[in-house]
Amino acid sequence: MARILGTGIATLDIINTVDGYPSEDSEVRALAQAVRVGGNTANTLSVLAQAGHECRLAGVLAGDMNGRRIASELELCGVDLRHARRVEHGAAPTSYIVLNQRNGSRSIVHFRDLPEFSIGDFMDIDDIASCDWLHFEARNCDDLAVMLAYARSVVTDQPISLEVEKERDGLDALWTYPDIIIFSRAFVQGRGFDAPEDFLREAHTWAPQAILILPWGDQGAWALSSKQALYHSPAFPPDKVVDTLAAGDTFNAGLIHAMLSGCSLEDALRDACQLAGRKVGQHGLEHLLAPIAAPNNVLCLLSSLPDPGSRGFEVDDDGKMRAIFVVRKGTDVYGYLNVCPHLGVKLNESADAFLDEDGRHVRCARHGALFDLADGRCIAGPCLGAFLTRIDVSVERGQLIYTSLLNSYVKDS
Repeated sequence: MARILGTGIATLDIINTVDGYPSEDSEVRALAQAVRVGGNTANTLSVLAQAGHECRLAGVLAGDMNGRRIASELELCGVDLRHARRVEHGAAPTSYIVLNQRNGSRSIVHFRDLPEFSIGDFMDIDDIASCDWLHFEARNCDDLAVMLAYARSVVTDQPISLEVEKERDGLDALWTYPDIIIFSRAFVQGRGFDAPEDFLREAHTWAPQAILILPWGDQGAWALSSKQALYHSPAFPPDKVVDTLAAGDTFNAGLIHAMLSGCSLEDALRDACQLAGRKVGQHGLEHLLAPIAAPNNVLCLLSSLPDPGSRGFEVDDDGKMRAIFVVRKGTDVYGYLNVCPHLGVKLNESADAFLDEDGRHVRCARHGALFDLADGRCIAGPCLGAFLTRIDVSVERGQLIYTSLLNSYVKDS
């Protein structure tokens, strides 16, 4: 798989799902709330990591609680942060998102109190030439122009891609460097164009060396090669649009993955549209590209588990279906057979409810026995000193993998 360096932003997204967008000066109740890592480049790298690519983020991470959470979640998704700049002061960028469940549309209010990734930070990366793909988010354009020029001087034939989401000062100084430029519909319409083909022909005069890409929502996407061959792919909408958040970032990941896999521009465009369509049919970014283990061994993304939290599963253990559960505390995950050693009954009465009220112990709902999270030892209740049966689980590139049932064991109390 490829080594991909992505330069851009990582944020914390706070997503409130509502039944219809609220009017001004009104109060509505959210149907659900989710908190997860966002940001254009961070999302794109998180999706690419699912396919096994070695993804590295070049960006700025705050040292506050939210910044540490962003770093932890990205690492669990398989994104390497060795090139990220850590800033002890300042606040992690935060996006407050209202998601309309009726049509999947979203509105975003963004707060940022953090310096941008600078040319000095970029120059500190000593192995740029070893990367197979360099992807940049168009922001902080004065420094970005220098980064692009430097990147162009050190790579040989590795592609350089640039995502242009919105109008920014200094954008026009960037066009001469990338091999691929991905424009957003909002940017294009902001420049006065309503026809994708017309814009791409105009943009070709700015960047004649580049492949130009323009996703256009439910109308699919267009591409113009450096030789001015025009391609179009239809959209691939799901049966129901659930969540459009990060659809563009997913499109970018699909395009990069397809081109790295040797697809033609026409096929890569189609693959990107298909992946974006898959994304808008689900919440979050789970399982969009090929999983890293056999599907029946992948339990879930670690980021989908609350912290602390638990979840139950049915797994095939040598042809026999067994009930198991996993518990999470921080970045640590433990797995057990869903059998209480007291009476041999299941531990939970409600779905995924395996922990006590404060999330510090596994609790049997039948007779209240408490078990240590880390080793499964009963510390209170009718089976004091007995152990839950461990199962072998691991986290690989952010996915929780079930391997096998471990032999039960007994230790002295």
